[in-house]
Amino acid sequence: MNIGKWNVRSLFWSGAIKVLHNESSKVDFDVVTLQEIRLGSGIQKFDNFTLFNSGAESKKHESGRVFYVRGAFLKYVRDLKIINERICYFRLKAKWFSCTLINAHAPTNEKTEEVKEELNNLLQQNINQIANSDIKIILGDFNAKVGKEDIYTNPPLATNVYKMKPTTTE
Repeated sequence: MNIGKWNVRSLFWSGAIKVLHNESSKVDFDVVTLQEIRLGSGIQKFDNFTLFNSGAESKKHESGRVFYVRGAFLKYVRDLKIINERICYFRLKAKWFSCTLINAHAPTNEKTEEVKEELNNLLQQNINQIANSDIKIILGDFNAKVGKEDIYTNPPLATNVYKMKPTTTE
């Protein structure tokens, strides 16, 4: 089973589904989780893949998560559960084990601590409800910020070193 994750930013444009399928086929993925698709919700079947959409039904085309499943792998799909606009999960049943893929989209750092904490609590509650015998894989966009903290952009020592005057001995 080859699993991938992709933050596509939007599939709400002409030809987007074809591009998605072509790119996923190049890397031989069986299941791909996608975030920020902006397509709505429902199941869309195509020739050799299926999209399980869990987006909000609105004309704004905001947010949304998708599970892209290659046709041959579809026989293992058992359940799709949509928790809210940020969390959904997908259960796969193989011969000897079950696997639950959790697709989450965390709020950005600009959101309040309460919003971020609410998502974390809801995610943890749902993980706890999944059977202990299942393999659990969490995928998604957790909006991590990459870079240096303000404290490292202007270290005090470096500033002071350049301001020091050389000492001379006479």
